[in-house]
Amino acid sequence: MVISLGLFNSSGQPLPIVERDGQKYYQFELQTNQSLHDLQKLLEIDIDELLTFNPGLERGPQAGNQVLIPVRLGRIQHQVEAQQTLYAISRMYGVSIDSLKAWNPTANDGLKIGQTLHVEHQILPFDVSNRSNPSIKEVSTKIPKLTDTLITHTVTGKETMYTISKRYMVPINTLLVLNHLNSSKLSAGQQIIIPVNKNKLQHVSIQKVPDPLIKNNIQFPVFDKEVYNIAVFLPFELDMDATSNSFISNAALDFYMGLKISADSLEQRGLSANIFVYDEKNLRPSLDVLLQKDEMQHMDLIFSPLFKESARIVADFARLKQIPVVFPVQMPDDIVQLATNFMTYTTTESVLAQNLALYIHEHFKGHTIVLIPGKTNKELQLDMQFRSAFNSQSTIQSKVKLHEGTLDNYQKFKAFGAPLLLVSFTTEPNKALKLLSIAASDSSIHIAGQKDWADFKELKEKRVMDQPFLVAMPSYFNYKDPQTIAFHKVYRRKYNADLTKMACLGYDVFFQTGMYLLGHKNAQEGLISNLQFDLNVAEKHLENRAARVIWYKNSLLMQYE
Repeated sequence: MVISLGLFNSSGQPLPIVERDGQKYYQFELQTNQSLHDLQKLLEIDIDELLTFNPGLERGPQAGNQVLIPVRLGRIQHQVEAQQTLYAISRMYGVSIDSLKAWNPTANDGLKIGQTLHVEHQILPFDVSNRSNPSIKEVSTKIPKLTDTLITHTVTGKETMYTISKRYMVPINTLLVLNHLNSSKLSAGQQIIIPVNKNKLQHVSIQKVPDPLIKNNIQFPVFDKEVYNIAVFLPFELDMDATSNSFISNAALDFYMGLKISADSLEQRGLSANIFVYDEKNLRPSLDVLLQKDEMQHMDLIFSPLFKESARIVADFARLKQIPVVFPVQMPDDIVQLATNFMTYTTTESVLAQNLALYIHEHFKGHTIVLIPGKTNKELQLDMQFRSAFNSQSTIQSKVKLHEGTLDNYQKFKAFGAPLLLVSFTTEPNKALKLLSIAASDSSIHIAGQKDWADFKELKEKRVMDQPFLVAMPSYFNYKDPQTIAFHKVYRRKYNADLTKMACLGYDVFFQTGMYLLGHKNAQEGLISNLQFDLNVAEKHLENRAARVIWYKNSLLMQYE
């Protein structure tokens, strides 16, 4: 049975679920004479949230226009039909076979026609054409029962949504959706539902295989072994032709040299591994032929190719073979979410916004924090992630509160008598230029921005060249960092070459992942990047939730001291 997931309009026709800036939404077409109040009741959404995701709607709904509503997740019940297999059902819903078995223990004994299977964390259908049918809210409210995957937690006086999220390793957004909460504010004695998924716990498998390593209450998807077989794909382009790029091959070699130093360091710490390095840009043999090698059939871990086309081929192979994959550089969601045992190393923009919020809350006591909201969907998403993470922190001790203003009225906050920190995730170079100009002319004002600003040529203007801004980055290469200086000496002594960012990335990715194999649980600080694996919001894969928060100075392109 195929379930069509979407929002239905008054005619009962399904509307698509659309994706904007990496987030999924229900899309609804406005009808004649519908007011904001009508939409609030019909779509079961807070007015403020509706306006946040639909800029311009505050001027009044217009028939025929489309509005976006964040999707809600919950449990889908699937009835097994004739000749359906676990594999076919897992592909239907985009989940792993192991997850289906974890949610449905009886599935280990085989499937029967008419058997009901539970599929967790799926986008729920929403039918507004027939109010007798269960709506999103009514479907999801049936879920919160005490089961083997859900527990009830009573909030204590000192707890926040953030501390609860970290304690149970569940994203804040998941808790908000499951408990029908519009904000992260909690009160002592309040009860909330916590999902504790079976696929995060150790199981006694029917087959005699080692248990997966457990890290920080998440399931690190590599089985504990005495000796690991690890594959690394890099674009060496060893059989160069006229189309080859020497810059790419040199970068691949730098990455490998950094990886080699980390492998030696991990060996001294007790990690035993056979490392197989392959040229992803090889013409003879091709990548498809390399994947058919005997050793590839017995890999415990794969470090993905750095190019999208090659990464997709390797990811498809790894999914079929159920081999965990680490993606060292950013890849599209349709690749990294192919399997639950895939791990992304590059921190997403949403997580960067959350890291910036937590850093500001901790380090800017005594400041007045003012968020300048954006306009585009991407900017609004980052605003929401920042706001949610910031407000999840207790203000009892720090007394740091978040205000919202504009470039026209920010000066009114100076009346509070404290230095200002203006926060903006704008993607407009001219707006970023104006913010830095404000700070350049007033020493009591500081700016926090986003990583894209580092590429804005407009910020090289003389009036703002020396003006720093605070930013969260996935990685940052700073020659003057003491740790980098020390590693540079080791690197030069070993290779008689200058250190590069790619060499540091190769070291960080391999060393930090190797430390997970050795059982280290805490967040790790590397040469240019940090690592803390956690489940992403959709729980499709593991993602890196660590970041580098730095003062960035455009004129020098280096960390501001």
